Amino acid sequence: MSQNVSVTQRAWDSFQFFLCLGVLCLLLVYLLTWYGRSEQAHEEQAVAEQRDVSITGHKSVAIRPDSPIFHKLQTITVSREETTEPIITATGVNVASLQTRGNGAANELGDLWQFHSVELLTAFADWQRTDAEIEFAEKNLEATERLAKATVEAQKAVVERLERLVQIGTDTPSDLAEAKTELIQAEIEGQREIHEAQAELRLARQEKAVLARQLTLEGLPPDLIVSITRDVDIIMADVPESMIRQVKVGQHCVARFFSYPEAKFYGKVLAIVPVLSQELRSLRVLFAIDDADDLLRPGMFAEIGLGIDPRLVLHILPESIVNIGGADYVLARKGDTDWQVTAVQIGELREAGVEVHGGLEDGDQVVGKGAILLKPAIAESLRVK
Repeated sequence: MSQNVSVTQRAWDSFQFFLCLGVLCLLLVYLLTWYGRSEQAHEEQAVAEQRDVSITGHKSVAIRPDSPIFHKLQTITVSREETTEPIITATGVNVASLQTRGNGAANELGDLWQFHSVELLTAFADWQRTDAEIEFAEKNLEATERLAKATVEAQKAVVERLERLVQIGTDTPSDLAEAKTELIQAEIEGQREIHEAQAELRLARQEKAVLARQLTLEGLPPDLIVSITRDVDIIMADVPESMIRQVKVGQHCVARFFSYPEAKFYGKVLAIVPVLSQELRSLRVLFAIDDADDLLRPGMFAEIGLGIDPRLVLHILPESIVNIGGADYVLARKGDTDWQVTAVQIGELREAGVEVHGGLEDGDQVVGKGAILLKPAIAESLRVK
């Protein structure tokens, strides 16, 4: 009896095994068939899209208006709108503050300037000290030249008098020779003293130039500092090299300090420091911020909104932009089927879209949503010569 049960059990196990094997084979056949059809469908779709989108030249693409891919695209018209949104937003630090004590003019010694670092304060004080040293060296050179000239003239008079006395025989030639020697010595001594005075003046001027260069590298040109005669705070921010062309001296700006998040402080671009940071690839921009209530202190950090003057700008959707090789491009309509791959210079992302600073004009039509679908075609058109 147990033998019959064992045979039945083995038969059932074999049946289950072959049944699972058959199901697995059917599933494998189905998957291979589906994958082949899927690959074929993708290939057919790619071929269809290739027919729908064609490269017609350098930076030129044609799209069939009745094609499926065209219906996936959104076409928008670019128009100018007035805005006061900042062109650039950067993080800055209050590097210097001037208080004129209400008399409308900065103290001649510059003791009303406060800096955010001891190094800047020391460099500025040393730079101011060199003014007195240069003035002293100039006066010393002038006095030395006068003294040398007077000494030589006096000795020349002695020589001329002895020459007349030797001619009439009341003095000896040896006295005349000694006087001429003293004249030569006076000329040599005068030239040496003048040279030393000139060297002192050159050293004083060189020291001032070095200190001025040091301050400039730190972002504070000293000539600019001393030209300010009202209560302001100087804010310094690093602006990327690629965006510096949008910065102009005199542009209005607004600052929000982390210490006073609800307050707005207005000012202007004071200067663009002509020193490029090799590490950050940026230029330092100085802003003069009005602080009538004397709330700000050197060292405070702020967010600077640059370029808040009312202006007309172009906006496009972020989806319109295709980045290839570090450059930004859009597809601009040139006809019913023709589209031009156009390089654009863009600003920061706003609620209204991305601000366009160059490459498009008012009324241009561009691809909005769906532009990323055409990235392969755009990249290929850029390679066409």
